[in-house]
Amino acid sequence: MSQPKRVAFQKFINAMRKLSIEVNDTEICKRLEILMATSKDDLPLAQVNLLLTDPKNFDPRSIAEPFTQYVRHFIYMVKRNGRVPADLGGNDGSNAANPSGEVRDNQKLGSGKKSSSAPKKKASSKKSLKK
Repeated sequence: MSQPKRVAFQKFINAMRKLSIEVNDTEICKRLEILMATSKDDLPLAQVNLLLTDPKNFDPRSIAEPFTQYVRHFIYMVKRNGRVPADLGGNDGSNAANPSGEVRDNQKLGSGKKSSSAPKKKASSKKSLKK
């Protein structure tokens, strides 16, 4: 009960969990949780908010040393996934950066074309297979 709520840590670890798709991602999250359990201090909330709103332009060296590697892995996960989940940075955190907004618009247009043509091909191929 005497331990403070680590708001910044919780935001960061939740963001990492949302981006985790590989086994090593979850292992890194577990290691971060262990590190935070043994650490007395929380991450700086302003730095975590900045990281979540604009991860591609964030400098990992601005976070204390034991956490730098986890910040770098978070940035890697964002780049690997190609996007930041909409609910990651708060209200409009993912829309704050113009390039990600432009990519989303292009993806919506591209995916709309692909999804409309892809089901037609699949449907026609299924019909031809049934006949």
